[in-house]
Parts: sequence; structure tokens; C-alpha cells
Amino acid sequence: MTDEIKQLVIGISREREIIVRSNRGRIYPVKVSDDLDFSCEDLFRNPDMELYATINTETQPWECVSLEYVKP
Repeated sequence: MTDEIKQLVIGISREREIIVRSNRGRIYPVKVSDDLDFSCEDLFRNPDMELYATINTETQPWECVSLEYVKP
């Protein structure tokens, strides 16, 4: 089993979690790592690209450790 996966970011919750969509279409929240600075403005910073979260699946609950923009 891999310890990191990448998921498409589709939103942010009030609890400072990011909302992601899996490749199978499932939508779920993921906790943001304490050392990662992320805000609602980051969702709209580059509208021509998609924002992907790298998620550490070895922690419980799963935790987003980095974000990157990818050209669709």
C-alpha cells in the first residue's frame, strides 16, 4: 500500500479541512497538516489549473501534506 495519494481539491470546510474528490468520484474531507498554509484564496489563485492535494495515508485521520497546481 502506498503512503501518499494525490486527489483533486474541490473546496474547503469551515473546520479548516480540504474537500477532495477521489478518482472513483467519492468526495470527502481531509485534515490539513499544521505546517501547511492553505486558505480559501488558494482555490482561486490560478483558475486555469487544477489544484491537487498530496495526502499522507499512514496518519489517522489522513492528512494533506502538500498542494500543487496541475494543468488539466
